[in-house]
Amino acid sequence: MIYTDPLFLGVTPTGARTYLADKLVSLEKPFFNACAGRFSVVEVAIKAGLPPENIYASDLGLFSSIIGFLADPAKKMDDLGIRILDAVLEPKGITDELDFAAHVMLILKLNQMKQTNLRGFYLREELLSSWSRCRQTMREQLETLVQNIAGIHHEIADIWDVVPRVSQEDVTFYASVPH
Repeated sequence: MIYTDPLFLGVTPTGARTYLADKLVSLEKPFFNACAGRFSVVEVAIKAGLPPENIYASDLGLFSSIIGFLADPAKKMDDLGIRILDAVLEPKGITDELDFAAHVMLILKLNQMKQTNLRGFYLREELLSSWSRCRQTMREQLETLVQNIAGIHHEIADIWDVVPRVSQEDVTFYASVPH
């Protein structure tokens, strides 16, 4: 895949994720991760031994919602109501939810690319001309992540709606707030 800036910024640093995961496992309580982002904290918590069914992730963005809906067995991608209005970007050859999710993620990436200079213009053109290959790569990356966090609970929710709802419960809470 062509090298561009990361699709998602604002990830909790590795050392902090590892420390947090160890604490989450030792507390043995339901874990609420608001502003889940790209689910890096959720992924490391599961790898450390926290059962996915005890994890409740939330976020507002389409990027995170796609990942969350793929990982939550109670959710379906169709429930997000995603429509692609640009005929050029109309999905072709989509075989399943992961293909569609990868397609939408690439559209998000395409829309992040600046067209104010030649570099941005050429990067966009290169992505468009290698769409199938890039979509397959994105699909593989999504599939790995979703397999690692499968079974979590996910909702589209703002942190300010989650905090008051769980503040009186005996749970652990972490906000992966963008920085």
